[in-house]
Amino acid sequence: MARSTGHSRPVIKDVAKLAGVSAPTVSRYLNGTAKIAEDKRKRIAQAIKELGYEPSMAARALSNREMDSVVVFASKPDEFSTSATNHGVEGAARKRGFLLNIVSLDEADIASVEARVRMGLAVRPAGVLVYEYGWAGVEALKVVPSNVPTVVVGGGFGDGDYQVINAEREGGRWMTLHLLDLGHKTVFHVRWSQESGDNSRTNGWRDALLERDIDVPEPIVIPMGDFNKAVAAGRKLGRRKDATAIFAATDELAIAVMKGLREAGRRVPQDVSVIGFDDMAFDAMWEPPLTSYTQNFHEMGERAFRMVFDQIQAKRRGIEPPPAQVEIVQGRPCLRASESSR
Repeated sequence: MARSTGHSRPVIKDVAKLAGVSAPTVSRYLNGTAKIAEDKRKRIAQAIKELGYEPSMAARALSNREMDSVVVFASKPDEFSTSATNHGVEGAARKRGFLLNIVSLDEADIASVEARVRMGLAVRPAGVLVYEYGWAGVEALKVVPSNVPTVVVGGGFGDGDYQVINAEREGGRWMTLHLLDLGHKTVFHVRWSQESGDNSRTNGWRDALLERDIDVPEPIVIPMGDFNKAVAAGRKLGRRKDATAIFAATDELAIAVMKGLREAGRRVPQDVSVIGFDDMAFDAMWEPPLTSYTQNFHEMGERAFRMVFDQIQAKRRGIEPPPAQVEIVQGRPCLRASESSR
């Protein structure tokens, strides 16, 4: 139970009195603006716990100090991957008493990214998360100052000292091997035009074919968001007798390709097996239910916040930051009915 101070809410002076230090020392402890002796830090932390003291974010903002908040710079804000990651970050931030600010980045207007990042940093967040789910995230990372606690979410290995990455490449490899294990001689691949980093599902597809000593066909690249072109790609593949298995880089692409196959008179999965990636909510309701690969974006968000929070705490306490780290979040296949053996 929090100790009573005679006020409706404890203030810094109450913490300072209980800890036996000055109010400015407590303020420095809270804001990480200077190193504080270990014994004083422990007494302040204990006093805060006993009193149930909660720093005022509004007061911190008015005094031009960083706030208990984290800003997310989100590429591809309208996609499931981004919204699911946001939910994970928000839940973890709420448990720590932090606010989450989301700044959307426009993939179609890369020139605007720098201004958007500077606007997000103007509220003086304690830390930053950059979603490298697209090229806008790559550009945003170039603008974030090196002294701001930062975690990269997604992208390629080594894009940041602190990074949470999904196993996209391994997922693409697994899905391709699954089709080959069903007896298909090769697997064709359809992907969007915008794809970055070495940790891509396309590279996983290529890895699997090379692993089985199979010639790698050229992937069919669809302009970003052009579903008519994706349907046309399905029709084109439908006219090829050797196209018995197709790995689409997203579930939306898979469904568009399936439409094109039907228009070409090919049946799924009797004539052609089609699988997607991302495990969207509608996959199980499609006809036939779409086999896909689910990525645990919620867990990625939780881990990313914990990683940036550890950096923030180290900075505020004037101690060395945690060692650089990359955490890989595994996904899993969701086998349904859109593929069959040969």
